[in-house]
Amino acid sequence: MKQTMTKGLFITGTDTEIGKTVVTAGIASILRSQNIDTGVMKPIASGDRADAVVLRHFARINEDLNNINPVFFDQPLAPSIASHLDNRSINWSEIYQCFERLTKKYDFLLVEGVGGIAVPLSSDQQVIQLILKFQLPLLIVARANLGTINHTVLTVAYARQYGIEPIGIILNSNKPIVDDPSVDSNSAEIQRLTGVKVLGNVPYSPKCQRTDVDERFLGQHIQSHVDLSPIYEILEKKHALSTR
Repeated sequence: MKQTMTKGLFITGTDTEIGKTVVTAGIASILRSQNIDTGVMKPIASGDRADAVVLRHFARINEDLNNINPVFFDQPLAPSIASHLDNRSINWSEIYQCFERLTKKYDFLLVEGVGGIAVPLSSDQQVIQLILKFQLPLLIVARANLGTINHTVLTVAYARQYGIEPIGIILNSNKPIVDDPSVDSNSAEIQRLTGVKVLGNVPYSPKCQRTDVDERFLGQHIQSHVDLSPIYEILEKKHALSTR
């Protein structure tokens, strides 16, 4: 199945709590500062809606939180389990309607997934199916420290099984890394093994924690350590298609 590019980007992770929200918020802030009308979406959340609130804030949009995050569950568990405990199923039509609404409203839409691409959303759906439904290019956020090679290679391989070729990988440190020599070689090894470009390695900063993000600092921090050219290429392709 060949994926077609539409006006946005899906950001997934190799794990949970690795900094997807901070990276997505930073990209939203950068694009907004460059006068690109950028929307954000967190289709499904478990535990709370803090990620959606952070994304909305950094995108600087006055958007109904229910459009950004149409489905959320109380328990911080995989959605397939959380929905069972909450005794309600995922309203897929609501998710798709919100996605369509946001893609029509904004020039570019950043969609943050929940956990990694194999996280179960229901008995027969994973995050990967949501990516396919949205038909968005895929960006992977991974840990920078020891163990990330295995997780990242597996994530890329799984995406390719479904015909999805990631546009890039961003390594991110959301905790201080001490005495870990792998940090110096992980980027090159991941790129060698996957053939996917590692766009940057974002170092830890106490100013870039999800619960306490320095608004002025975040965009600069991401821009200083990440090659954003693949995102600009998507924007250029979108512009070229819209002017035909």
